[in-house]
This record gives sequence, C-alpha cells and structure tokens, in this order.
Amino acid sequence: MAVERNRRAPVLDLSRPAGVQVELDVSEAAEVLMSICAIAHPADHDTFDLGAEWLRARFETVPDDLRQDVTALRLGDTKVAAHLLGIVWETPKPRTFAAFMQRLEATEPMEVKLHLFGHYDTSSRHLPPEVVEAAAAGDRSAIDQVLGHLAEFSDKHDLYRTFLELDGGELKARLVDILPRWHREVFAPHEPEWRAAAERDVEAKRALLARHSPEQLVELATRGYQYAPPPAIRTIAFFPSWFMRPWVILWEHKSTKIFCYPIAAAAEEGTPIAEVARVYKALGDEGRLRLLRRLSEGPVRLSEAAAELGVAKSTAHHHLAILRQAGFVTIRDEDENVYTLRRDLLPQAGELLAAYLGSSSRSSATSP
Repeated sequence: MAVERNRRAPVLDLSRPAGVQVELDVSEAAEVLMSICAIAHPADHDTFDLGAEWLRARFETVPDDLRQDVTALRLGDTKVAAHLLGIVWETPKPRTFAAFMQRLEATEPMEVKLHLFGHYDTSSRHLPPEVVEAAAAGDRSAIDQVLGHLAEFSDKHDLYRTFLELDGGELKARLVDILPRWHREVFAPHEPEWRAAAERDVEAKRALLARHSPEQLVELATRGYQYAPPPAIRTIAFFPSWFMRPWVILWEHKSTKIFCYPIAAAAEEGTPIAEVARVYKALGDEGRLRLLRRLSEGPVRLSEAAAELGVAKSTAHHHLAILRQAGFVTIRDEDENVYTLRRDLLPQAGELLAAYLGSSSRSSATSP
C-alpha cells in the first residue's frame, strides 16, 4: 500500500476567530481627541503635516483657563486624550461628539480611570487586573504597587500618580468640563474641513478593503505598519484623522484594535508638497541615513536601532517613525517592533521632487 508522505494534514485553528471584522468610521468624537493630542503639546508641533506655525497659532488662541486645564491633565503631551478611544468605540454610531459626551457622563468614575490607564488593553497588561482596579478605587497598597511597577518610566509614573491621587468623581468632572470647551473653542472651526477630508478618505479605504485583507488595509492606511491580529482581536476599527497627520495612534480596547490613521492627501496633479517634505526630512539626518544603511543589511529591532545610533529607544523610535512616514520602512508588530527596509516601494527622492517641481511649473504657466 502506497503512503503519501508529503501530504500535509488539514489544520483548523479553533483559537482564531472566523474572520476579523473591519469598521471604517468618520468619528467626530475620535477626531476631537486627536485634535487635543496634536495641538496641546507644542514640543511635537514640528512633526505634524499641519506645520508648527499653524499648530502654534491654534494653541495660542486657546483660552488661558482651558489651556491650563488641558495641561494639568496632560491630555496632549502624553496623548492622554487618546486613552478615551475605548469610550468612543462604545459610543453608538455615528459616534458624534455629543453622543460621546453622553456616554462619558454615564460612565462610572472608576471606569473612567480604568480607561485612562489602558486597563482594557490586554496585550500590554503587566499587573494583575485586580491590583489596577483596587488602585483605581483608591486602595493605598495597590496604588503603591502600581507606582512601584512604573518607577523606571518617569513620565508614565508621574502621569499615573496624578490620576491615582485624584478622586474618580473629580477626574471625571474635569474631563466632562474640559472636553466640550475644547470642542467649542478649538475643534468646531475646523470641523467642516476635517469632515470633508475624512468622508472622502473613508470611501477610498472602503474601496481598498474590497480588494485587500484587513491586514493589508492596516499597512496601506498606516503607510507601513504591519499588523497580524491575535486571536483575542475580533474587530479592527479605523478612524481617519486630519489633525494627527502623518502620525498613527494605536489603541486596544477589549477585542477591538483601533487605528486613528492619517488621512491621505487628496488626489491631485503632481506630487503633494507634504510627501516631498517627508522624504527629504527623512533623508536630512545623519542618524536616519545610518539606520537606512543598517536596514539594507536586514530587519532591525528597536533595541538594535538604538544601539546602532547610541541613543535611547525613544529617540530611535522617533527616527524610525519618520522613516516609516516617508515610506522607507515597514514596522512589524511583535513583542518588540521589527523594522524592515521597504524595497518594493522605496521612495525615489529625485523623482518625487521632479514631479512636484513639474506640477508647480505647469501651474505657473497656466495661471493668469
């Protein structure tokens, strides 16, 4: 009797969901939070497509009392506003700001704290959930345990200490007061521009989803972030952001992975100036050029990139993020992110500049 030795046995992995669901949503609530992340931390202004001058002007028009309240809770500088994306996700569609505020006001104060701590992100949980819950409820020994665990991370330690030492009711009351003021004073004047761009972009992404897998859509929307959903993730949610361009904000809430991704430039003749600027910015730093040369030899982990440059991981991450935004590298989501040179779509700096200058010349020639 002949035996088929090379025939593979069929495999059915019951630990994985039958299929990851994708939701693309023009969420006003999510974008209000993104506007805080972008505007309320001046040190990051020069990293955004909107430009440092534009963002600085918006920040300076924020009323003094509102600016102080936002700064006191560090809603911008550590992107704390994005920690509320889980509540955005739980808000019924179309996830308007008004509906989000109703959801926030109906949320128990301790639950608000747990959202701010990222308690519902099971992928990054390092302490037993009951310890975090006890700390949020005010248990002193649990608070000391949480803060002790974060002692080596100074920014996170200081942030969590602020939240833990605030009464939950007071913390929630401050958010309920701050967010509508920010929406009215800062976000509302730019809402039409964001909405038009977001609706256009979501339609384009839905067309891509018809031809690509959810994982491929993640890479396309984020310009190079490679993500394989673990079994616990059942939904990938995409919220297009105008304020955060070109940055990607990631958040995980229970069984949902949330991507606040940068809205793509509108299709137009020639090459958008932001695209050209991103490429030349990426190439205009000796450290990033060294990383590109190292990447040409093979994939690099974040710790290896930091060692290559002799800098902290946070600095290496910033350099690699700029290279990703320009289209030079992809990031593979693992325990420690792995960066790979993107040889298939490696930007041609000279061709981009020539295309941009060519379109500029044609515009000048046809103008009255």
